[in-house]
Amino acid sequence: MIGAGAMSGGRNGETPLSNGTVVDYDLIIVGGGLAGSSLAIALAGRSIRILIVEQQEEFRDRIRGELLMPWGSLEAKRLGIYDLLLESCAIEASYFSSFTKGSSPVTRDLLATTPAATCCATFPHPEMQTVLLRQAKLLGAEVRLGNGASAVTFGDVPRVHIGGDVKGLSARLVVLADGRDSRLRSLLGFDVLHDPEQLVTAGMLLEGDVNYSEFLAGEARPSANTVNLFYDPKGGRMVIAMRIAPRRNRIYLIYHKDVLPKRLSGRHSVDEMIRQLQAVGAPSHWFDQARQAGPLASFDGSHRWIDSPFRDGVVLVGDTAAATDPAWGRGLSRTLRDVRLLRDRLLESSDWRSAAEAYARDHDDFYGRMRRLEAMQTTLLFERGEAADKRREHAFALFARDPTRVPDVMGLGPEAPSDDQARARYFGQI
Repeated sequence: MIGAGAMSGGRNGETPLSNGTVVDYDLIIVGGGLAGSSLAIALAGRSIRILIVEQQEEFRDRIRGELLMPWGSLEAKRLGIYDLLLESCAIEASYFSSFTKGSSPVTRDLLATTPAATCCATFPHPEMQTVLLRQAKLLGAEVRLGNGASAVTFGDVPRVHIGGDVKGLSARLVVLADGRDSRLRSLLGFDVLHDPEQLVTAGMLLEGDVNYSEFLAGEARPSANTVNLFYDPKGGRMVIAMRIAPRRNRIYLIYHKDVLPKRLSGRHSVDEMIRQLQAVGAPSHWFDQARQAGPLASFDGSHRWIDSPFRDGVVLVGDTAAATDPAWGRGLSRTLRDVRLLRDRLLESSDWRSAAEAYARDHDDFYGRMRRLEAMQTTLLFERGEAADKRREHAFALFARDPTRVPDVMGLGPEAPSDDQARARYFGQI
């Protein structure tokens, strides 16, 4: 466990290390979103001096993730933020309904069928960020808003420079949690790897009395919510819809990059977006009384990642470390897995450098499994052409007879099987 002497504050609020070096903070976190705030909350109450540096003073809607998968909800519980989110801005969706063209609808009772008896949770991303950052501050983290980190320097004692500060602030460890397009990550020379683009995700927010988490098949469960998914195998398109707050709904169109001639973005694309959503299966009554609120934008779905996201006092978490395809809705869950793994390693040892190296290995292992799982799904569900259609038809017939051929990524996350045998079973090769 962490040694008390290494963690206790020194004179003038500084922290002495075991070798006598004095640092300004134990941990400086660049980025006050889900990753940064959750990490601060998870380490609260342990005499760890934490500074969060966040460029934004207020968070706004930029069509970021708003869905925790059941395995992500478990991570949120392990980090102590799940109940906080439910009490403030989150909605539980205890069912998941899938509508595939040509097949009967399937509704899954998540609480009854997931290994940890957990379900999905949805929330508006800006409200979630505000709630968690406020909680981190209440628990003792120092928060600086409105003036982002301009530079970070490696070293035995890494430093973060804010604005025009030349000297910078020192820490035992610096955590970069500033998103998939992190400028500081590039300045530090981390090599970003990426897969070729295959899927595009377009999203928009709609307001009105309609509930996109309503039950469209089977008996309606009083006061329960479902996440609705529509899939068009021949058209290479998928729709995911959910209620994220009272009278607010998020809907996504996911499609193979070759399906549409141009990306959907801006107000001039709203009519085409709605046409595509309805063509995949979204009911027309959802749009009769709805009003667009916030932007309509499209995103490249290729994986981006850093091999071994730690170097010389600087550790990367969340989308800064690796970003999976947003089409599958696992980004927030993956981020919380990162935070929990780093939290656990830091609490195991007073040697934070070794702890960060161990975290990097943990991260690479589980992210590699997530990438394999999503590659399997993308290939089977969205690949185009006659051969792909025949492969899908063969695999779907086998799924109908034996559902265990489909890895339970929703319930198990990266623990779902992704080895060669699992892939062969999924594609119907064995």
